[in-house]
Amino acid sequence: MSNSKYSVLFMRDDTDVKRYRLSPFWLRLFFFSQIFMLLCAGGGMYMGLRGWWQNAELLAQKKNLEQRLVDAEVRLERLGNMEKILQSYDPKELQALLSSASEETPVNQPSLDLRKIFSRVDTRQVGVENLQARISGSKASVSFELNNMQTTKSMAGVVDFAFVKKNGEEVTIKTNKNDLTFQIQRFKRIRTSFIMPNGVKKEDVFGIRLEIRDNDGTVIFSETYPLYNILA
Repeated sequence: MSNSKYSVLFMRDDTDVKRYRLSPFWLRLFFFSQIFMLLCAGGGMYMGLRGWWQNAELLAQKKNLEQRLVDAEVRLERLGNMEKILQSYDPKELQALLSSASEETPVNQPSLDLRKIFSRVDTRQVGVENLQARISGSKASVSFELNNMQTTKSMAGVVDFAFVKKNGEEVTIKTNKNDLTFQIQRFKRIRTSFIMPNGVKKEDVFGIRLEIRDNDGTVIFSETYPLYNILA
């Protein structure tokens, strides 16, 4: 029985029967190799799926870290702007402003709200670059590049300006809305000219408050730009 073998017959209609004798060892080797290959295929599929899951998790972590980095850069930029703004004030004048803000404000004098002056809104739908302002006597002009940060749709809305005086008061600027209404797919250069509000002089102005609203009236961008940084 130790020398027993299996006979394998191959039959065709047009040829004689062919007979092959195989040792049980080779049959067992064949079946074991098939099982081994199935195990290897299953292990490969498991490792592939595991690698895909790990890669997806790493991509999610990378996206989260990039978002946190962007938020940190925005906060750092804001703090840098606040530092420049504070440095532009005379120390005695700044101390006087802060003292006046902590005291009860008279009815006929506007209160100083530093948080409102320095507040910033950025929904990352639009971006503002190269903002420049010119003031000559009673005439002024403002220009900047408005970029659409959305890659899948166009953006539309309107831009508003206000002067921020050195005492913290905001003064509305009467502008031509035709110049400041936009609908952009990628970017647009916006420029408008206007007359200085009554009683406001260049030396009274601390900065320009820029506010952008979409067609629904929602503020999608807002920031105060110190005048010394944007004067051309």
